[in-house]
Amino acid sequence: MLKRIFVYAVLVFVLPLMFAHSIFSSVILKRSFSEVVNGAELVFEGRVISKETRLSPENGKPFTYYTFEILDVIKGTYGESFLEMGFMGGQWHSLKLEITDMQMPEVGELGIYFVETLDKQQIHPLYGWQQGHYRIIVDPKTGREMVIPVEKETDEVKGRALILQHGIPLEDFKENIRDAIEGNQ
Repeated sequence: MLKRIFVYAVLVFVLPLMFAHSIFSSVILKRSFSEVVNGAELVFEGRVISKETRLSPENGKPFTYYTFEILDVIKGTYGESFLEMGFMGGQWHSLKLEITDMQMPEVGELGIYFVETLDKQQIHPLYGWQQGHYRIIVDPKTGREMVIPVEKETDEVKGRALILQHGIPLEDFKENIRDAIEGNQ
């Protein structure tokens, strides 16, 4: 009888934990730049001005909500000066939720954001997750605003190395977005 209880406990409690990594892992399909541009409802240049973690009214899970100041709408229509977007995850009181491979914006960050939809809450509001998230940084050598893909940033490749390998001047990047929109029409 004791052996049967032990086997039952292993099956119910331990076995699911062994496979939990595959249950909670993230798989995001690689998209072309044109797919990201044309799959997004809204593309804007903006600055992250605040963040707050609270429970989602839609599913009761912790979401971290970021408020963005809209500096320039590149694609789509958005008439407000600010936009709030929720990213699933964060800590709300003693409840903590982390999503594998999710990179969230940082307060103070300046960037180009490709918003998949304004109509519904998603795990990650940007098209293709990190594929729809670009940071704008100033090249310390030239003083130019450069756009870098967040998905390319690693501990080994960041700052000036990231600019040299993947950076593109801000106005050129915006022109590439406009070209991708026109190429789809």
